[in-house]
Amino acid sequence: MSGSFSLVLIHGHGVDASIWDNIQPELSADIRVIKPNFAHSTSHTTIEAYAEELNAQLQSAGIDKVVLAGHSMGGYIALAYAERYPEQVHGLVLYHSTAYADDADRKIQRQQLIDTMKAQGGAQFIEKQLPKMVAPHYPAEKTQELVARFRGLPTEALIAGMKAIAGRPDRTHVLRDAQYPVLLVLGREDQLISVEKTKALADLSDRIGVSIIDNAGHLSMIEQPETSVLVLRNFLQQADKA
Repeated sequence: MSGSFSLVLIHGHGVDASIWDNIQPELSADIRVIKPNFAHSTSHTTIEAYAEELNAQLQSAGIDKVVLAGHSMGGYIALAYAERYPEQVHGLVLYHSTAYADDADRKIQRQQLIDTMKAQGGAQFIEKQLPKMVAPHYPAEKTQELVARFRGLPTEALIAGMKAIAGRPDRTHVLRDAQYPVLLVLGREDQLISVEKTKALADLSDRIGVSIIDNAGHLSMIEQPETSVLVLRNFLQQADKA
């Protein structure tokens, strides 16, 4: 690849930057990879604030051209960044994520989760949420390993992230107006993001592609790392030619 841009892998809510560890080494052979970690951030309560922190980190590292790959909440951060700094974006991957805002019912569910975390702590949230983030047939022992890895994330950081997710606006216009390639990566068995509804975002522009990963839920970079590397590497080659 030309080396004219860096790949930024942005993790989602309830996990941290280590979700990319299985695929980063192979990707790093082709391109500089940045893995910001927002899992301990407690001061941000809007997606825009996370995007501003991302921009500050990239500016500090001297990076001004990026391909963004945002997982779940990380996709919301990527969209907000792309909205504010389109001239710095060379490609955008929504990785098990969406550009739609929450509807009224989903906002109520988010607030209920926040209230529960305030009362019971974040560990119980992780114990209930992590099994929903993998495909139903994913080995139970591996799911429990993930629960053990992430159950210690700070409750206040989990609450801050949930508030930001609930308050995010619709950003379908970012995809529609993008002057760079966009990819929607979907897990065939994702229990958190509607595959059919999200796939429809590709109708917004002929710049938007779709890759569906079989035998994967909401964490295909962990569930199917080899396929995940292939999907991202192919997109990076596409972005390099754009």
